[in-house]
Amino acid sequence: MAKNQDLGFAPNYMSALEIDTTPDAASPTWAIFSRGITEVKPTTNETTETKDYYDGYGTPTDKVKSVQPQYEVTGDRCYGDPAQDFVASLALETGEGRTGHFRHTDPNGDVVEGDCTYLGLTVGSQQGAASDPGAFSCTISGAGAMRYIPANKLKQPTGVTCTAPTGPAVGKSMKLAPTVTPAEANAKCFFASGNTDVATVDSDGNVTGVAVGEAVITVRCASKPSICTQVKVTVAAK
Repeated sequence: MAKNQDLGFAPNYMSALEIDTTPDAASPTWAIFSRGITEVKPTTNETTETKDYYDGYGTPTDKVKSVQPQYEVTGDRCYGDPAQDFVASLALETGEGRTGHFRHTDPNGDVVEGDCTYLGLTVGSQQGAASDPGAFSCTISGAGAMRYIPANKLKQPTGVTCTAPTGPAVGKSMKLAPTVTPAEANAKCFFASGNTDVATVDSDGNVTGVAVGEAVITVRCASKPSICTQVKVTVAAK
């Protein structure tokens, strides 16, 4: 089922904040903050310098010396979500143990990516009132030089199709392989499972069976998330 949405005033969920859950591996394993997340709030930690110059007749002049993008993530604690589980596992880490990699994609496909530090982690932070869902929060703080990749460097997509894989079985994984048209467009897609009790999917399209049943996977074009499709995955027994 293909769908299109107007990007003039894009809903916030069309943006994507991802982290690398295997920062020490040769290749990254990207996981998106989506399941259970209610808000991602970007902020900028700027360092500025103000001086009064003679040629400005004493009028203060501000100069930005450094920019550090930060993303405050809040929501409900969802156990089994790759992004949340990875961040929660770092609560007692210090130094290099709190560092990693992130990338943020706007609805139009603009990307900011780089190294990061995970801040604001508290052991047992999900605890609270007995009847409330557990809370989740963290801050992804950019570290070092960031990379900005504008979407207009690539041709914009006009459609996406994806064939549901046969399987997978419980405990096994299979990779979705969507096709974005035209061929010159950015082929990157985002994935989300509508039923993570049956099947999960990571940011690279690897679907893992959790329990016997059916789950609908939504596939969105990264360079234009308003273009998406859905595929039904049937998980079989081992």
